[in-house]
Amino acid sequence: MLMHGVLCDPGMRLVAVTEQTTPDVSPSIPAPEAPVASVQARHYEPRPRSSLGVYFIALWVLLLSFALAAISFWFYQDRQGQHLTLDKLQQQLDQRARDDQQQLRALQEDFEKELIDQQDNIQTSLNLLAEELSKNSARVLALTSTSYDQWKLAEAQFLLRLANQRILLEKDSQNALALAISADNILRDVDQPELIAVRKVLAEEIAVLKLAGVVDREGIFLRLAALANRIDAIPFIEPLGSSLDEVEEPEVPLDETFRQKLSRYFYSALHKLGNYIRVRDHGKTVNAILPPGQQAYLQQNLRLMLEQAQVSLLHNEAQIYQESLVKAQNWINQYYALNAEANAVLSELQSLQNEVVAPELTDFHNSVTALADYMERREKQAAARRGGR
Repeated sequence: MLMHGVLCDPGMRLVAVTEQTTPDVSPSIPAPEAPVASVQARHYEPRPRSSLGVYFIALWVLLLSFALAAISFWFYQDRQGQHLTLDKLQQQLDQRARDDQQQLRALQEDFEKELIDQQDNIQTSLNLLAEELSKNSARVLALTSTSYDQWKLAEAQFLLRLANQRILLEKDSQNALALAISADNILRDVDQPELIAVRKVLAEEIAVLKLAGVVDREGIFLRLAALANRIDAIPFIEPLGSSLDEVEEPEVPLDETFRQKLSRYFYSALHKLGNYIRVRDHGKTVNAILPPGQQAYLQQNLRLMLEQAQVSLLHNEAQIYQESLVKAQNWINQYYALNAEANAVLSELQSLQNEVVAPELTDFHNSVTALADYMERREKQAAARRGGR
């Protein structure tokens, strides 16, 4: 029979004790006795390893508890620090927001104040402009009765002065007449009784200018240019016998009689004799016949003389115009053969010589003076009315 038990030693260590008991099978055989001390010594030995493990585990548990407590405290402190930082930041943000709001209110107040000042300045400027406009309107109203007529009168005066300039400097009666008529139409549109005297003087000057006639300068200029182009077509005078015409011998009929042959010979001899005989007017001077080289110079001089007549026509120099045409006629009569072409050129030169290229033209001095006097009187009357107001 086995018996189990636990003993405690003085060192608080537990010792398991196992005791073997055997039943009493036979009373006759007595069981051997064993010493109790040896059994206990064998079965109740101390176990130091188990006690050290417990201590070691307890130590680790204690250290882990301290570590957990330290970590928890650290996390708590860190969380508290974060809360404090967040609170501080929140306070700073609130303060910044309050500062910004104050600055915004200050800027808004400054802006409103500046806007009010600008509005006041603008209103003051508008008042000054309104006052100036009122003064100008009063001046315009004072001048409205005369301004339009003054403009029209000034335009008529300018046209008359321009017409007078065309007469005095350019001798252009056509354009001057058109300008004078335009000025008279303007004076008619003004419709003032005082202008009747001015229009009367202007009408007399226009009538005199119309009677003087209009010079067709463009037509005369073109006629002179056409004559200059025909110079080369006029033949020069040739020496006697220098251009014997070859008489074409008529075809002699086979049945020609003696009388017909004698007549043919007579007319052929008469034609050849005519090349040696020239009839000229003894009242005219017979000039030497020009050689071919000088003929070219004469043609060029004749063209230059016609061009000189054109220039004098444009500059209203009647004397130079007449002298140029007379000189051209004399050269043609002296050095050119007076055939049909030469006679046509001479006739045209005579017709151009009869043209009046610089007629006596009246100017518009009297009408310009009369209109200026009327405008001066009108301006004085207007100034007197403005001064009376």
